[in-house]
Order: sequence, then structure tokens, then C-alpha cells
Amino acid sequence: MRFCSLGSGSSGNATLVEATRANLTTRVLIDCGLPLKQLHERLAQQGLSLDKIDAVFITHEHSDHAGCVRQLAQQQRIPIWLSRGTYVAIGAPDLAGQERFAFDGEPVAVGALELHPFTVAHDAREPLQLAISSGERRLGLLTDLGHVTRHV
Repeated sequence: MRFCSLGSGSSGNATLVEATRANLTTRVLIDCGLPLKQLHERLAQQGLSLDKIDAVFITHEHSDHAGCVRQLAQQQRIPIWLSRGTYVAIGAPDLAGQERFAFDGEPVAVGALELHPFTVAHDAREPLQLAISSGERRLGLLTDLGHVTRHV
């Protein structure tokens, strides 16, 4: 498993996670809070393009995490995973039928990766953060956390 922060901070968050298992390479973009042009540029710096992304996971509705999700869904037609609360909070937009709903404690299989969403304390409608596994490796990703709870 490999990961790369494409952006972190109030100007935009995006993290790329990649794993290969049984000759299947899977890439998931966690948050897309950067302007779409910047996202293209930062992926290109890693030798990638948006058409190499298999899914997107939006942690919560703040613009620095979900900023270009509508454009991305319309242009790339890839699954967009998010909580129902996040979907409603961003205005229940047309995501080209690509919206997929994630729930606390329910794993999501995306190719060679398994996403494990969990709720966190944050000032958002239904924020989810992730533990990500690729079989033998596991990565925890906490981008916005109000405080550590027993659940976390």
C-alpha cells in the first residue's frame, strides 16, 4: 500500500491511496477539496491522472474536503462514497448517479482496498474518517477530528 497527500489544510485536502493485490491496482482519492485544475496538476506530478482513480471517498461536507466533488463525478463517472448526512449537507447534488453511501462500521470494498469508515467528533453533519486495508497493510486517516472519542 502507498499513499500520498496531494493537499492538506484549509486551502484543500486530498489524499491518494493505492494498493496492488493479485495483479489488481486500485487507487482511491480521499477528499477532493482542491480546485479541479490543481487536482489534475498534483496527480500529474505523481505520474497519474483522474482516469486512473477507481473511487473517491468524501469525509465531510466542508469545501476544503468536498470542493470539486460535483465536477469530478460529472467528468469522471467514478463512484463517490460519502455518508448520507454529507450528501444532504452538500445539497444532494447530481453526482451523475455515482453516489454511494458509507456507514459507520460497515466496510466498503474497492478493488484491492477495503475502506473502514468510522464516525468522528467534528462540526459537520455526518463526518466519517477511514481506516484502509490492503490485506496485510493498514492505514488510518484522520483529517479533521474535534477530539478523540472511545469510538475512534
